[in-house]
Parts: sequence; C-alpha cells; structure tokens
Amino acid sequence: MTINYPEFAERFSRLKPSPVYLFCGEESFFIDEGVRTVREKFLEGGARDFNYDGYSAVDIEASRVVEVAETLPVMAGWRVVIVKGIDEWKAKEKERVTAYLNRPSPTTCLILTATKLDRREKFSSLVEKAGLVILCQPLHKQNLLNWVRQKIKNAGMGIDQDALSMLADVIGNDLWTLHHDIEKLVLYCGDRKQITLKDVAGVSSSMRSISVFEVVNAVIEKRFKDALFFLKRAIDEGEPPVRIFYFVVREFRMMLKAKILMEAGESAEEAAKEAGVPGFKVGEFSQRLRKFSKKELQRLFERLIDVDSRLKGGALRPERVLEELFLSIHR
Repeated sequence: MTINYPEFAERFSRLKPSPVYLFCGEESFFIDEGVRTVREKFLEGGARDFNYDGYSAVDIEASRVVEVAETLPVMAGWRVVIVKGIDEWKAKEKERVTAYLNRPSPTTCLILTATKLDRREKFSSLVEKAGLVILCQPLHKQNLLNWVRQKIKNAGMGIDQDALSMLADVIGNDLWTLHHDIEKLVLYCGDRKQITLKDVAGVSSSMRSISVFEVVNAVIEKRFKDALFFLKRAIDEGEPPVRIFYFVVREFRMMLKAKILMEAGESAEEAAKEAGVPGFKVGEFSQRLRKFSKKELQRLFERLIDVDSRLKGGALRPERVLEELFLSIHR
C-alpha cells in the first residue's frame, strides 16, 4: 500500500503493524518523524537496546541487512532494523533484499528511507506489496496551513488566523523551523490556549523577515513613504536587497499570471489560486489586482528585468536602485 505522509500520520495508530515501511521523498522532516514514530511503536521496554539496529545504506551491504532482519528478537515481540538512504544502493544490492521482501520476518519491522526511488522498479513494487510505502513530499498552500493548525491543536491550543498566516508567509514550508517555532510558542503562551499575532512576532525565530513582507505590501498598495520606511528597516535588520527584490518580483509575477488567467475566462478566485496564492489570501490578493491593469504589469516586468541587472552589477547602491523602482511604481 502507498499513502501520503499526512494520511499516514493521521491513521498510523489504527493501521495494522507492517513488516516493512519505506519513507520516500524530499521532505526530511516527515521522514525523520515517521521513522521515529514507527520505531517507538515497535521497540519494547528494557529489551529495546538488544532489538534495535540502525544503518546508513552507504555503510552496509544489503545481504547483511537481511541477516540482521532475520534474527529473532531478544525477550520481545519485535526487532527493529532501520536503513537510511537506500537510494544509494545499486540495483544489485536491492536484488539481495527482494527474496526477503517476498517472505519478510514476522518478528522484524524493517524501516527504509530514500529521497528518490523509482516506483517502477521491482524493488519498489515488492516493498509496496510486503508493507507500506509512505510518500514524504513538501507541503504547499492550504495543506501547509492545515499541518500547522493540526500541530498546534495536538498541543492543546488554537491559533488566530492572522497569526497562522504570518507563520506560513514568513517561514514557508520549512517544516523544521515551523516545528521548533510551534514548540516555542506553546511554551511561551503557558496557560493561555490561543496563539496570537503578537505571540508569533515575539517568539518566532524567523520574524526578521516580517519587514520584507511589509515592504512588499506597501509597494503593491502604492504606499511609497511606507515602502521606503520598511525598506530601510529591513536592510537595517540585515535583509539583503536582492532578497527583498525577489519577494517583490514574486508578488507581481503572481498578479500578472492571475490577470492572464482572468482574461482567459477564469474567476478571480480560481485565477488567484492557480497563480499560487494561498486560499486564505485570495480575497486580499483580488483587491490588489484592481490596482494594476495587465498592461501596467507587463510594462513593470520589463522594468524589473532592468532592475535585476542593476542590482547585480550596477554603479548605484542596491538600496537606491530599489527606491527608484518603488517610486516608478507609485507614479
């Protein structure tokens, strides 16, 4: 069976134990969390040290893994064997495991991890038949918000929508940073059961980036004085001008794409979502679209190309280049 990690995490306590688990994908947080969750379920009390073996695929041959997996547990119901990075194994190494996968030990939980694995290979299909393949892919848009909200709910707390939006906007889909910031927020709030925007601004390790988003908001809304104020503050806080420029470009790129889709007949909401706007920001984004025509956005992109080259090799200071750009947008 193959399932996505969020579904696995939600259903794991109800799933039947499997002799083989393969966590596969680019989201290392899910892989690490999943391995830890399965390992703790199968290892028992005082005998756990006798029944746990962990390896990196680059350091062990597949035949040795099979030997260990076929060893009976000591004074316990299960042995746990973990092999990380099996995408490093060549086809010949994987073939040595195929016989085991056809008849896995009923007393061993074999946990495998891989960043990339060709699911068309015989090895992959055998893992899927013998056990469970868990796809660990990065989260985007609404799925990311749901994941953050669920993490906070699991801690017995809730979070205001604007605070949730700020976490997702500033940190993005860096689940490791989000996880650590959620832990800090829970501790910071103490007996309070609701996380506010003020809590996020005071605790999150990524809040330096708030100024960048304030710059973007002021530019899009044509608030020139505010844009200059937030630009100076962001740079004073250590934000590179090129990074600020990147976020401005990203916003205008989404706006132009949405305009083109709307001309093709899509609604403002559908166009915004297809352009990459998170669901909770569609309303705000649609209002911003009214401030620019398609022709204005197309001309602006020509200007952004010039600004990009001037930022990377021009004579003017990068801050001055951005100031001139903001002024031209404001006119």
